[in-house]
Amino acid sequence: MKTKMTVTVVALTTLLLGTARAELRVWTDKSGKTIEAEHVRTLTDQVVLRQADGTELRVSLNTLSERDRKYAVLQTPPKITINVSTDTDRTNKGFGGSFQMQQEDIQAEVTIKKTSSAPYEAPLRAVLILIGEPEQSGHSIILEKQMERFNFTQGSEVRFESGKISLRQLESGYERGIEYKGYVVAVMDKNGDTLGIKCSKLAYEKNAKALLAGSRGTVFDEDYKVVGRKQDANKPSQQNPMKQNWRRGF
Repeated sequence: MKTKMTVTVVALTTLLLGTARAELRVWTDKSGKTIEAEHVRTLTDQVVLRQADGTELRVSLNTLSERDRKYAVLQTPPKITINVSTDTDRTNKGFGGSFQMQQEDIQAEVTIKKTSSAPYEAPLRAVLILIGEPEQSGHSIILEKQMERFNFTQGSEVRFESGKISLRQLESGYERGIEYKGYVVAVMDKNGDTLGIKCSKLAYEKNAKALLAGSRGTVFDEDYKVVGRKQDANKPSQQNPMKQNWRRGF
């Protein structure tokens, strides 16, 4: 015979019995005692459960079986903040006459911080897109698209940076190249749901879905519809190829 685990009652039967509920499941504590209830929310060190009659209970995460503890912490995606800093270095080289070569090196650093107190151990995915615009074209192009997988098991803050990308353009009064214009960063959970997004321009935020669906070299028109693809959207720096460089903060 199954016995019920000891819990603390924090609320009585709900009034709206017709409200749609999450799935009832059997929860087990470390001693083997069980209770049938649905997950309501996960707190810092407790999980709130609701039985079939509407009674809500608080159970310590530390008293649950490891399987149920992991299930509880995965049910509440974390709240996060995203910060992006970019380092742009421009140099000019003259070739005599009116010709001058400009080189622009761009590197972005992304900091993702978990601001909610509840633990969260599931893998997350961050996508970083660097965007440029060919001079006077009205188009946008994805210079680089980088994906990073991470979790918050070792701390509440994760940082990663792109390698440098180099853009070169010939300034001769009639020939210009591609200029870096901004970024899009999105963080998704394992189901593909977006937990947070950070964009350098409002237009990028409004069209983030289209931009995130593109790949390196994808060219968009003024309405952010795909109009083509450029094979060499940028040339990675020889001194610093596009390699991952992780730093974690705790």
